[in-house]
Amino acid sequence: MVALCAEHHKKADNGAYTKVQLAAFKQTKVDPALVRGRFDWRRNKLLAVVGGNYYYETPRVLVIDGHEVVLLTHDEDGYLLLSVQMLSLSTEVRLKMVENCWENIGNPVDIVSPPSGKDLRVRYANGDSLAIHFYVVEDHAEFQAKFKTNPYAELEFPLTVAEVNCEIGGTDIKLTPTGTTIGTNQFIGNFSAYCGGGMLVNLGLKWRQNWSLIPTPESRLSPCPCGSGRRYKHCHGALT
Repeated sequence: MVALCAEHHKKADNGAYTKVQLAAFKQTKVDPALVRGRFDWRRNKLLAVVGGNYYYETPRVLVIDGHEVVLLTHDEDGYLLLSVQMLSLSTEVRLKMVENCWENIGNPVDIVSPPSGKDLRVRYANGDSLAIHFYVVEDHAEFQAKFKTNPYAELEFPLTVAEVNCEIGGTDIKLTPTGTTIGTNQFIGNFSAYCGGGMLVNLGLKWRQNWSLIPTPESRLSPCPCGSGRRYKHCHGALT
């Protein structure tokens, strides 16, 4: 008997390895320090790079119209927890993740989420997309080489960087690690640390994602269950 992870177990069941290779797996002991080291990046201090702006140890990375699109927190052991709520003008289900656990995903045309946890990319047919890439910057010199600027005094190395890309179909919202485009406005180069919110955008748009999961109240005059503060008939009820 050979103990394998879920990914390699499926491969073994489908004949991906010979008996000799499986025997070698059983004889080879995994170095716990090496395995642990692969996940140390999850316990570093975190710098989010959103729209060309830098947010250090700021959990609410991207907030649009009060919705926490990207939230990065830590558990009691200091490990990184990712929460995502994609926004859309479409009523179709969009990605929702709560503290590393998938809740909704809908029908993306492309999705990348490797076991390492260092990448998340999802794209839908209407142009909605979100990508988050994590990597480690070891020291001041590497930071300066990467971002072409001197490290901020607050930063502690090694540092985990989370680069966020976000586009919302049917709008002019486009956030990349190097810049922000909302209409004709661009703002980059800001740095903040230990604050309540990172990129905070207020557009007043009627977000309709995951509409099929919104319960219908008894009266169309009741507050919409989505929490928008509007009456149901003027919010998700307007779609029925």
